[in-house]
Amino acid sequence: MKKKPEERTVKIAVAASSSVVNLALGIIKLYVGIFTSSIAILSDGVNNFGDVFSGAGATAGFIVEYRKPSHGYPFGLGRVEYVVAFVMGIIVIATGGVFAYTAMDRFFYHPLVAFSWTQFALIACTIVVKIALAVAAGMTYGKYGSPVMKAQTLDSITDCFVTLFALTGLFLSRYVSFPVDALFGLIISVLLIVEGVKLFADNFRKLVLCRDAKRTEGAERLCKSFEGVSDARVRVYDLGQHRAEAVVELTFNDGVSEEDKTRIRREISRTAFAHGVEVRFVLPFVATDESETECGQVSSAGNTDDAEEER
Repeated sequence: MKKKPEERTVKIAVAASSSVVNLALGIIKLYVGIFTSSIAILSDGVNNFGDVFSGAGATAGFIVEYRKPSHGYPFGLGRVEYVVAFVMGIIVIATGGVFAYTAMDRFFYHPLVAFSWTQFALIACTIVVKIALAVAAGMTYGKYGSPVMKAQTLDSITDCFVTLFALTGLFLSRYVSFPVDALFGLIISVLLIVEGVKLFADNFRKLVLCRDAKRTEGAERLCKSFEGVSDARVRVYDLGQHRAEAVVELTFNDGVSEEDKTRIRREISRTAFAHGVEVRFVLPFVATDESETECGQVSSAGNTDDAEEER
């Protein structure tokens, strides 16, 4: 399947913009956190700095992802996107862990939190900015289905609630002697860790080539939709968001002509290729004196090499 140039441009632009915006947000929150001595605001700001590296990594990943397959990388670099999302998960977990420890420490030693309406308004404005980032990443994910864009959408949404918690803690610190700031900082840290673990686990599964249920089941439905096909065994190899290879073994009903078998294979191959899946057909094992296995292949362009023609 050909990748549209505008898809690459949009994904790179959204990821790069997210990185730049998060850098500005991190600086603002770091300033406010130091000024007010709020651990919740500080942890939220450092989380934004983590998003800077995530956005930069995503940008680099999108640039590399669209490179054509080469001699050294015959399957292309489409799986780089999974690596980037995997690393993003580790960063989020590490950030949450560090500030969970800091928040716990604040329960035993908590300096006064200095409230200021100016700082309060600055942090409130960052929530609006994060909502805009979530909308941009969400629209990109909805249109192109990128796991990194999905991760950035969830991260931005989570950040909105994280900042809201931090802002609430800052406000309540004016009226409550209990270390509310530390409590909200701990809640923020736990949320970060949970989201990081989900992101880490999801992309780890993709990197170790777990079953691609969506594309496997789709290929099976496609094969069985043709009259004359009684069964289909499919194994999909995930090569990235836009590319996969599938090994397919078809079982035909009795009486299906070789001409119809060839036509069905061609149609399956062409339809699958339109969705980014290159199909290789393998004929069922045939017991012979030499115990040979007959194989046929369908190229990504949809040309069929029948076992009968190879003979």
